[in-house]
Amino acid sequence: MRTIVSTGLKAALGAALLTGLSACGNGSQESTTASAAKTGDGTLASALSDAPGMTTVATALKSTGLSNVFDGGAAYTILAPDDDAFGALGAAGTDLQKPENGAAMAVILRDHILPGYLTVADIDVALQASGGKPVKMKTMGDTEVSFIREGDALVVSTPDGARAKVGGAGLGASNGVVIPLDAVLRKLPAGDGAG
Repeated sequence: MRTIVSTGLKAALGAALLTGLSACGNGSQESTTASAAKTGDGTLASALSDAPGMTTVATALKSTGLSNVFDGGAAYTILAPDDDAFGALGAAGTDLQKPENGAAMAVILRDHILPGYLTVADIDVALQASGGKPVKMKTMGDTEVSFIREGDALVVSTPDGARAKVGGAGLGASNGVVIPLDAVLRKLPAGDGAG
């Protein structure tokens, strides 16, 4: 599988590597609560299955067969909506979790998976290097997501207008990172999870 990273992110990450730690001491980013993922030795699949507040996404990844990918050696970053994010979808979220809507759930989940090992700190470095412009990446579902800082909040959005805030530093695993989100990155019609 080929990793697709936008030119802006490549340049930003390249600049970050060149500048090293010089940006760390400038005080421009006071909030560091979301900067470093808690790292574990297990795989992404095991990190998600043990993560509090991630039961819905862990179950959905398992029921769609996508969790098998996260037991392998390739690195991924999962933008993982927490349980409250799925609950906020109401009837549409409930319908989406039904077995008969597994294909629709798989499509939505692929739009929450980025190729490579990307921490919140990496995103912040890329944002600093971009001069405050959004940093964009393609998901495994071929949807472009944009990251931007809005005050202390790191926000990710999609072209259909869906937006979510990053809810913490995330969880590091041997083969990737889980970054918790407070919303699902997909607009769903009310009461129709398969739509």
